[in-house]
Amino acid sequence: MEDQTTSTQVLNYDPGVYYQGRYWNDYEYVAREMNRRISGDPDMPWSEYFRRTTGGRVFKKALILNCGNGWVERDLLQRGLIAEAVGVDYADSLLEAARAAAGDLPARYYRLDTNTAAFPEGDYDLVVNFAAAHHITYIDRVFRKLAELLPEDGYFVNYDYVGPHRNQYSTQQWLAALALNARLPAHMCQVMRYPHLLTMKLTDPSEAVHSELVIPVMKRYFHILDHKHMGGALGYLVLTHNDRFWNAKPEEQAHWLKVIMDADADYLRRYPGSSMFDYISARPNKRSLEQTAQLDAWTREEEAREATARRNNGLYYRQTLYAVIFYRLMSTGSTIKRRLLRRNS
Repeated sequence: MEDQTTSTQVLNYDPGVYYQGRYWNDYEYVAREMNRRISGDPDMPWSEYFRRTTGGRVFKKALILNCGNGWVERDLLQRGLIAEAVGVDYADSLLEAARAAAGDLPARYYRLDTNTAAFPEGDYDLVVNFAAAHHITYIDRVFRKLAELLPEDGYFVNYDYVGPHRNQYSTQQWLAALALNARLPAHMCQVMRYPHLLTMKLTDPSEAVHSELVIPVMKRYFHILDHKHMGGALGYLVLTHNDRFWNAKPEEQAHWLKVIMDADADYLRRYPGSSMFDYISARPNKRSLEQTAQLDAWTREEEAREATARRNNGLYYRQTLYAVIFYRLMSTGSTIKRRLLRRNS
C-alpha cells in the first residue's frame, strides 16, 4: 500500500463510523426500489444499468474515489465492467481490508487525502464516485482534476448522497418525515432526532460536508449524460438506524416498507428537487478547463469558503430554523429535568 500524501483538510480520522448500523437500502425492498428508480428494473443494479447504457463497454482502468473496504471495485471487476482498478482512501485499516479482500484481482491501493487531488498513476477511462464525493471538502479542485485526468470519451459515474449539507433538512422535509413516521405502529417508529451539527463534526467532520455542491460543481466540468433521482427525503429518515423497524416481524416490515417507499416516491414527484440520492453518468467537458478567468474565480471562491469555515469552528452556514427550534426545546427539556432531579434529591 503506497502513501501518496496527507493534508489538513476536513477528514474523518475514525473509519470505525463506516459500515455499521442499518441503512434504508439494507432492506431488499428498498434496494430493489432504488434499482427501479434508476433503471426501471428492480432486479438491475446501477452497475449493470451503466454497462448497458455504455454499450457493454469494458473500461480499461478505473479510479475509485474514497474506496473504503474495496467492495465496489471488486464487484465491478467480477462483473467484467472494468479491467483494473485503483482505489484511494485515507484510512489505513480500510485500505488493508480492501487489499486483503482483493486477492488476485487487478486492484491497487494508495493512501491519499482525496482533497489534494494528487491522484496516483493515470490513464484512467473511468472514475467511480460511490458515496464518496459527499465527503470531499475541496470539491471544485477535485472535480476539476478528474475532468483533466479523463479522456474525452471517459466516464464519471456517480451514486451518491446529494442531499442537504450535513443532513440539515428543511422544515418542510422534516415535518413530512415526522408525519410519515407517526403513521407507523409505535413499536416500529423511528426516534426522530434532528441531526446535531456539533455532534456530526465530532463523529465525522467530512460527512455530507458539501453534499449540496456535488451536482452544481459537477456541471461545471462535466457533460451530464444520464441523471436519475432515487429520492430518500422521507424513506431515508424513517428507516435508517431504526432498530425498532429492523426488529419487527417480516410481515409487518413488508407492509410498512411499501407504505414508506410509496410516500417517498410521492414526495419526490411533488418536489423533484428533494432527492437525496442520485445516479449520474457524465463525460468531461474539456472546454471548461480553458476558461482561465472562471477557473481562477472558482478557486478563490472555494478557498474563501474554507477559510471562513475554519474561522467559524468548521461551520459553513447558519443553522436551519428547525435546528434552532429543536435544540432550544431539547436544551429547555434538559434544564427542567435537572431541576426536577435536584428538587427530588
